[in-house]
Amino acid sequence: MLKQLASGLVVIAAVVGLAGCANSGASKNISVTTTDSKFAPTSWQVNKGQSVSLTLKNTGKLQHEWVLLKTGTDVTMPFDEDDEDKVFWEIEAEPGQTKTETFTAPADAGTYKVVCGTPAHLEQGMAATLVVK
Repeated sequence: MLKQLASGLVVIAAVVGLAGCANSGASKNISVTTTDSKFAPTSWQVNKGQSVSLTLKNTGKLQHEWVLLKTGTDVTMPFDEDDEDKVFWEIEAEPGQTKTETFTAPADAGTYKVVCGTPAHLEQGMAATLVVK
């Protein structure tokens, strides 16, 4: 009886785990190109909890960062160490570099701000949004 109960609990746990994954969907690939003053494109959409593979291609002459901020947060200008606790995830690329990394999208739906954390780039308007459904 105890063995049957344990087996039943394992099945229930597996079903619950799979149901949680159903929200996130398959992995999402995002490509971002940076110039010396902007992201292209400036908006992306993912599912909450989805695995996201982000490729950052830096075509500019300066280092660039794609910094995803936590929900409901904003940064002060200039973006600096005071804003680090507001960062959900980030990737950076040197001039001419293309870099790919993976992160898990936020668990809460909403519109999240994306900024370039390189000094003076946010002030030049280097910002975007990530929409989490």
